[in-house]
Amino acid sequence: MTEQKTLGAANRIARVTCIGGGMIGAGWAAHFMRAGLEVVVFDPAAERETFLREYLAKAMPSLEKLGMAPGASPTRVHFTTNMEEALKDTDFVQESGPENIDAKIKLIGEIDALTAPDAVIASSSSGFLAADLRRAVRHPERILIGHPFNPPYLVPLVEIAGGDAAPQAAATASEFYKSTGCEVVSLDREITGYIGNRIQYAVLKEILYIVSQGVADLQAIDTAIASGPAIRWAVMGASSALFLGARNPTAYGDYTEGFADDMEQGCYLAPPDFQPDRQLLRAYGEQVLKGIGANGQAELLELRDAGVVAIRSALWPGKPKSV
Repeated sequence: MTEQKTLGAANRIARVTCIGGGMIGAGWAAHFMRAGLEVVVFDPAAERETFLREYLAKAMPSLEKLGMAPGASPTRVHFTTNMEEALKDTDFVQESGPENIDAKIKLIGEIDALTAPDAVIASSSSGFLAADLRRAVRHPERILIGHPFNPPYLVPLVEIAGGDAAPQAAATASEFYKSTGCEVVSLDREITGYIGNRIQYAVLKEILYIVSQGVADLQAIDTAIASGPAIRWAVMGASSALFLGARNPTAYGDYTEGFADDMEQGCYLAPPDFQPDRQLLRAYGEQVLKGIGANGQAELLELRDAGVVAIRSALWPGKPKSV
């Protein structure tokens, strides 16, 4: 790309570099490949290429059902252990290295030094602040969070955080992600964990409390979620679903005061002093392994992939499947 390229020219992004060839990096590679882009995956471990190729092969049935863009092919996904080579002439960088703050700061500093100053650098971090990840860079205005949900090629949500300090880069990233088929939400200001993960952890805390009280086993709890609120949440957010529960929507402000009463009295919530300890989390993990995960991951992965594809197809029937 030429030096005339601006941060706002998302439509010019044709070559994407995925830094990190693990689960998230490979998932991003599959997503960007489906969108018809040229993708380079960097990982210092050469054996990651085998993992990447196997990952793409397993993802192909779902990718094809979602719809492949013209020219999309696994042959357009390249692997290298040379970071400089991976970043040469790249238009957009998706960093998916280990979730270690010091390692990420160092890695993003290296990426910043090896890329043209107009290339956006987005981190897949699941909770760190972009303000911290910018510490060792020369061009902080193009560093932000582009947090996906696993796997990125199936779950369309991307959360952009840190854009308040990098508005041009955030605008470019948002436009670019949307052009590849993502659903983008942008935080008005940064907070650790962003939106989705904070909600997931709140739900997990309630699950752990219910388990600790001997109310139900994990399979029953998962069924209560999947067959209850999750069905509504797949269509609309929690606030939208709750709004539809009001008999008089014009007085919804009064209706929500009831939520305050429930929360103040501790109704439907774990006690404020409940904090899951390591022993409880270990017991939870063992229950998952012996119950839900008794037959391994293969059957669950098939269920997840087929289910998410079907839900996406049902929710957006008029939306072109190709991107």
